[in-house]
Amino acid sequence: MTVSKLLVFGATGVQGHPVVDVALEQGLEVRASTRDRGEAEEKLPASVDIVEADFTVADDVNEAMEGVDAVYFYLPTMPDRSHARAIIDNVLEGAARQGLQRIVFTTGGCCGDNMPSCGFVDGLRSISDRILSAEVPAVVLRPTLYLANLVWPHLIREIRDYGKLTYPPLARGRRMNWTATEDQALLAVASLTADVAGEAIDIASPEPVTPPELCRMLASAYGREVHFAPQGIDDFADTLSHLFDSAELGRMVAELYAAMDRIEGDGPLVDTDALESRFGVRLTPVSEWVDDRLGRLLQLYG
Repeated sequence: MTVSKLLVFGATGVQGHPVVDVALEQGLEVRASTRDRGEAEEKLPASVDIVEADFTVADDVNEAMEGVDAVYFYLPTMPDRSHARAIIDNVLEGAARQGLQRIVFTTGGCCGDNMPSCGFVDGLRSISDRILSAEVPAVVLRPTLYLANLVWPHLIREIRDYGKLTYPPLARGRRMNWTATEDQALLAVASLTADVAGEAIDIASPEPVTPPELCRMLASAYGREVHFAPQGIDDFADTLSHLFDSAELGRMVAELYAAMDRIEGDGPLVDTDALESRFGVRLTPVSEWVDDRLGRLLQLYG
């Protein structure tokens, strides 16, 4: 199987933009689907073929897929919403109609086999099953918590002003893997041609840590002591409600974290050595991401 042109939905977003970068670095042609051409032209390299499309409009999705070999996408909405189901319908039908060779979907949230049931998890599992049973060969990548969440403005402000990390709302002794979106992108592009069709694969970055260990890494990037002081789940839901401008969305995402904290023992944990070996990539340890990626972001944006 040869994939030479990739369509990326959400190409200017936190998840999609790294996929564009990795695909270009590996010599692929990239088409970026966006609802805001101006933003895409400002953020993406000139070599990217930009098309305007609405995920929820079947004709738009079908037209965006003309002439490409594969598609990468994730949901810009909660998995239980009617427009989430419409997006899945449009992507699967368009991919089949255009004869695509591969679909790569990232769940954007923990929904591995060891995750306790909750609305978010159950919705992602249902969607994943549907994608994997589609006519076009597909792979689902299931990340752990995103390291990119650590650059939420209120977290940066709390660390800088008070030396306090309130996220994630998990037990301080829980050792777990985090996921860099840059690593997710490497694995997504590798999945275009790897022998992984029909699989749901848990992904993460190397170096599982407890929250206090993460704080010690952050202390180096911020130049000050950082202590872990997690929010209670209700307070976290309230914070998310303001962040997302939706009380319902805040509650649903908070339930995902509450479920994560019910995993017996440590976790979520992922065998990143096996991922590197299987996909032929080098993933970024958490400490390296904090020193390099987070450090540069703090220098750029203060």
